[in-house]
Amino acid sequence: MSREKARAYWNDKAATSMLEERQRKSGRFGELYETCCWHYIEPLLPPRGAGRILEAGCGPGRWVFRLAPMGYRLELLDLAEEMIRHAAERVQQQGLEERVSAYHTLDICDMRGLSDGRFDLLLALGVPLSLCESPEQAVAEFARVTRPGGYVVCDFGNRYRRALDLFDRAKLAESVSALEGQWDELHRGISLRYFAPWELTSMFRAQGLEPLHLAAVCPLFGFPHSEEQVEMLADEEMFQGVREMFFRYAERPEVVALSGRLLIVAQAVE
Repeated sequence: MSREKARAYWNDKAATSMLEERQRKSGRFGELYETCCWHYIEPLLPPRGAGRILEAGCGPGRWVFRLAPMGYRLELLDLAEEMIRHAAERVQQQGLEERVSAYHTLDICDMRGLSDGRFDLLLALGVPLSLCESPEQAVAEFARVTRPGGYVVCDFGNRYRRALDLFDRAKLAESVSALEGQWDELHRGISLRYFAPWELTSMFRAQGLEPLHLAAVCPLFGFPHSEEQVEMLADEEMFQGVREMFFRYAERPEVVALSGRLLIVAQAVE
């Protein structure tokens, strides 16, 4: 998909009503997802009041509303102007303007408007790497704008779990395509790329980002998650059980292989 078509698609998706509907359909999945990600983000945070954090592919903003109230300074970046506009409006509504130093309407594959080594921590969550036109170029840009010794946290779709989910639905040809690393065509020209875990760690290393953690986010869930899985989390005992499963098994290779959405934490080589 061309950059301009992708920008038009995400501009159209930026409506607040769409965001609220998505949250309603996701139930407590969003809470579980944030818990899993935060477990890896929190230890990487720079001293409060110091350092810079980039939320790349921010959409209407997610992590800014956790980090800015804690005293951290952030910059927000997204391909779609409307996403940035909605994020800025929400920041203003919550009185956090002083904590957001810049908004950037840029593609994660081409962030030439940002200087080298600018950020202490780069968050690319919500699978922008699986959605962008050139994941390899995006990782190169992540490495470039992160200072030596700084960190990148990114999530992505798992190729092997995608193949299994398609096979369970008797979609043999699509399952084979997933195993071979083909893009998964969605709707209106939007495609997703699912990665093998080893493929992503190799890509990061090739760009000077050393992987520190590879973990299953929301372990054993598919990506995208199903309505049945969302309904399952409505039960408090089940929610707490899945949460505990994450803390115990998130980095076990067999759980990583079976989970639909994975997270990588990498450090820029000094």
